[in-house]
Amino acid sequence: MSVESEKVMTKTIVQMLDQLEIVGFIKSNGTQCRFVALTIDTPVTKMRVASPFAGVRKVAHKTGIINAKYNNAVRNRIAELLGVEVKQVEYENGEVWYRHLMTVGENPKALPLVVNRTKEDGKYYLQFFPRHSTHKYVMPDGTPVTNEQLAPWLYKQSPRPAFKPAVISIDLANVRELRASGVIVQMPDFDEAEAILAQ
Repeated sequence: MSVESEKVMTKTIVQMLDQLEIVGFIKSNGTQCRFVALTIDTPVTKMRVASPFAGVRKVAHKTGIINAKYNNAVRNRIAELLGVEVKQVEYENGEVWYRHLMTVGENPKALPLVVNRTKEDGKYYLQFFPRHSTHKYVMPDGTPVTNEQLAPWLYKQSPRPAFKPAVISIDLANVRELRASGVIVQMPDFDEAEAILAQ
């Protein structure tokens, strides 16, 4: 086996203990648009009253893009839908609940990290443009819950306009693994999330 192929097969896995370490890693990754993969474990909190699934969690593996320019993506879609050139499309972003953390220096750029713009709650979120996702629901005792069982207890989502790309903000406290730039960042409870997804 050549040295080059050995380099390709080698993966750098870094164990991290809290979200601030992940914040540092994402900051060091910069502002370049890139694909990343995530494993997340999120409590499902928006359910109808009297749901028998209190405490259920959604464990998901997602691939997608960070550092994409939302405004550009919307303009491209509008141009495509209308059959016009992008330069003919004007679009201004509406009000949002977050603000981006920025790089420092003469020309600060937006990082994919966002925080609540109206309150200091110590939470950091990753702005993420999902492309593919798989998930499993599980109760605190490990009992699996199917999509069909849970669906009647979840609130209906408002449809997203065709010209707006899917974009979500993922609480970094829920991230169990993040793969970016050839580095795999794992939290101590990643194995549990991976086992749930493998069921």
